Amino acid sequence: MGEETSRNRDRVFFVVNNRSGNANEGLLRELVDQKLVRRGIECHYFVREQKGQSRRKATRKALKEGFRTIVAVGGDGTVTKVADEVQHVDGAILGILPLGSANLLARGIDLPLDLESAVELLAERPRIRRVDGMKVGTKTYFSHISMGIYSDITSQESKEQKQRLGKLAYLWPLFSEVRRQRSWKFTLDAPEIQKQLRASLVMVANVGDTGFRDVTWGAGVRPDDGRLDLCLIKGRSLGAYAGLFWKSLRGKIKDSPHAAFRKLETEITIKADTNLPVRADGSLIGEREVHIRLIKDAVGIIAPAKDEIKQAS
Repeated sequence: MGEETSRNRDRVFFVVNNRSGNANEGLLRELVDQKLVRRGIECHYFVREQKGQSRRKATRKALKEGFRTIVAVGGDGTVTKVADEVQHVDGAILGILPLGSANLLARGIDLPLDLESAVELLAERPRIRRVDGMKVGTKTYFSHISMGIYSDITSQESKEQKQRLGKLAYLWPLFSEVRRQRSWKFTLDAPEIQKQLRASLVMVANVGDTGFRDVTWGAGVRPDDGRLDLCLIKGRSLGAYAGLFWKSLRGKIKDSPHAAFRKLETEITIKADTNLPVRADGSLIGEREVHIRLIKDAVGIIAPAKDEIKQAS
């Protein structure tokens, strides 16, 4: 048993998205050679060069071949796809090398965002942190699921814009949507809440980070608290959004009259009165209606030790 555990620990499989905006395969392999291979750790790679190469299939294949440490190298989409496959295999753990524009789950569990430090963390493995998931149909997501202004604007940006401009690719569509002062009627159905309301954004969050600098959904939104966070944004004007932004920067977004929050213990169904897109972890997954179920302790992720987090904060 001990020999098998050691052997699995000394074999690592990297699922690399070379289409990610910050991808640098050469530097990645150089750092992995320095910090893992030289310590006797056997490293294998799947590199996605073009659309159609499945990160999910590559992950499943690696797990069937006995790898129990799978590392997602890329943005939130890559992390979600790999994590969703890893969660189904006993003893399998996830590593993350965050190379996307938002890196929401990585930020949510305090991972280093520079590549060298992130690779060093893989080698040291100070802690395995189990995080919750949000299941929709047969797939699980780990950061945010939303309907409304955010999911609408992110459906407008192209991959080329996102790679070239990063987070700035969202700003012009966001400004245009805010100027239109749109909101939609939603029906919410959960054990804790059953109601109809108008909102410009309905989001179920598993992490507090939004991906925009220090703007967060609040310190109480954590990926390992065994709950989901329902976030409602009711503001429609530019002034309302400016106020929300300012209060978020100060850690007081819950004081805003344009926002409301609710903890959820198990599940929720959200329906819109029109065919709004549903966005989950960087991908469009449907429209108009979504049912989300909480999966507690879905996957274990290599994370910093608690004392390291305190020193960094």
